Amino acid sequence: MTTVGELLLSRLHDLGIRHIFGLPGDYNMEFLDQIEAFPGIEWVGSCNELNASYSADGYARLAGIAAIVTTFGPGELSAVNGLAGAMAESVPIVSIVGGPPVRIMEKHTAMHHSIGDGDFDRWIRVAREVTVAQTSLTVDNASTEIDRVLREGWLAQRPVYIRLPGDVAQQEVAAPRSPLTRPEPVVDQEQLDAFVGIARRLLAKASRPALLVGNLAIRFDLHDLVNSLLVDRNWPVATQSVGRGFIDESSPHYVGIYNGGDSLQPTCEAIHGADALVCVGTTFFDWDGLFTADLDLSLIIGLNTTAATVGDTVFPSVPPEAALRALYEIAPVREVPWDVTIVPPPAPLDPASTAPLQQARLWPVVGSMLRPGDVLVPETGTPSFGVVEFHLKPQTDVLMAPLWGSIGYATPAAFGAGIADPDRRVVLITGDGSLQLTVQEISRMLATGQRPIIMVLNNGGYTVERAVDGRHQPYNDIDNWRYADLPSVFARDASIDSYVVATEGELARVFAGLSGKPERLTIIEVKLGLVDMPLGMPRWGSETTALDYQIRAAAEPPRLPWGGLPGQTAT
Repeated sequence: MTTVGELLLSRLHDLGIRHIFGLPGDYNMEFLDQIEAFPGIEWVGSCNELNASYSADGYARLAGIAAIVTTFGPGELSAVNGLAGAMAESVPIVSIVGGPPVRIMEKHTAMHHSIGDGDFDRWIRVAREVTVAQTSLTVDNASTEIDRVLREGWLAQRPVYIRLPGDVAQQEVAAPRSPLTRPEPVVDQEQLDAFVGIARRLLAKASRPALLVGNLAIRFDLHDLVNSLLVDRNWPVATQSVGRGFIDESSPHYVGIYNGGDSLQPTCEAIHGADALVCVGTTFFDWDGLFTADLDLSLIIGLNTTAATVGDTVFPSVPPEAALRALYEIAPVREVPWDVTIVPPPAPLDPASTAPLQQARLWPVVGSMLRPGDVLVPETGTPSFGVVEFHLKPQTDVLMAPLWGSIGYATPAAFGAGIADPDRRVVLITGDGSLQLTVQEISRMLATGQRPIIMVLNNGGYTVERAVDGRHQPYNDIDNWRYADLPSVFARDASIDSYVVATEGELARVFAGLSGKPERLTIIEVKLGLVDMPLGMPRWGSETTALDYQIRAAAEPPRLPWGGLPGQTAT
């Protein structure tokens, strides 16, 4: 026999979870006691529930899956923003909520952490909007419901919700007979055969096939299959911003980041000029080229979570791995050459220079500072635009969330990444406005002995919003903190390296000492102009302004449907 709480923990362990993020609350502490006693899983406290959800997101992107524990009502609702982001970006997180005892809920008792009306399912209804499976455990259903929900979350690569009432965690149930294995998606052979037949006809006429890769290729670990197609069939490949880190950007097959009509010329030529384009796990939305993608839907083969498409025809139950294996067999060898995006090495910064630091000089040297195997965590906003300006080193993982676009994500996500893989160097690049939302998690980095490099871009406010509207309005200004001093506030006795740089020479001298993983947490406050922006941000800002406020009527996407590829949206 085992207990319900121990059963849940054993199943999480089977899936690869070795740490759980969260906060204590009076409905979940029986379960927290079980976590503390469970061998192989470590409790990682967070500063608040939103930060816990972001940390779990960063952890899951490296470890494959993550878990958080919150308490009923205020705790779980604080994490909803992070779960919505994981839903949007396809990141599997198990949200475990300590709930009131079963009898209390059955009697519709007015309890704390509730509206007081006896409706205890209100927050499960909220969870249905940001998770793919939900359950409230009892001693009778735990053995089946835990496995059902975890399997659904893994197959969809999205969050799930498990409510564990305070009196259920310690109740005994039968121990499982075998470990829970990561489930394999169901393949409908008839649908797969039909998909191959239509894809074969498209590829047979193609002389300029190409690949476009998105974030789901990372989630479903399709690297070997995609790489075989590139090398053995000699195809070019581009990545969406959400898919960076999947392709070795030093490869001769890599043509750059695809962002619709705003892409660099070699990328546009390879993708827009393809007479058969295989989109592997892509997500088209307004910020990554939906409205400027000059793509003919009839020439697109799409591979997503549970279905494959050719043109506007959807083949359900054809998961991406099965589809890629089939495409490899029928894919033609490309003989038509293509151009690659050349990123010239930056001119080195002069350590003696007193020239004010500007975005145009900053980002190329940031790219030079990075090392193979780094974990790069650029915040939404200025950093996410800046990192487009350089090629990544091999084996770099990139943690960013441009679709959900919630500023403040990056700092807790970097902490989660450091927990998932403590041997790798984590480079966090955030803005001053974003950092002020979730800065507390730096204290957890220090408490757990992490040694990231943290770059804080201090431009006096929300420059990404200034690009959209209110360039000189006070609502985009924020308080000017002493960012380099923050770690000393969070840990009185911690040894840290902190710098404030405003010139090219000052940054050059700091970067000269960052050849490997720092011996201690390193924070660099980088002072920049209020309206100094990375390449591409001003144009993006004007396009976003036009779309958000209908300054001019939004033109229908040139060729793609409003909702992206078939099957991407709910309707």
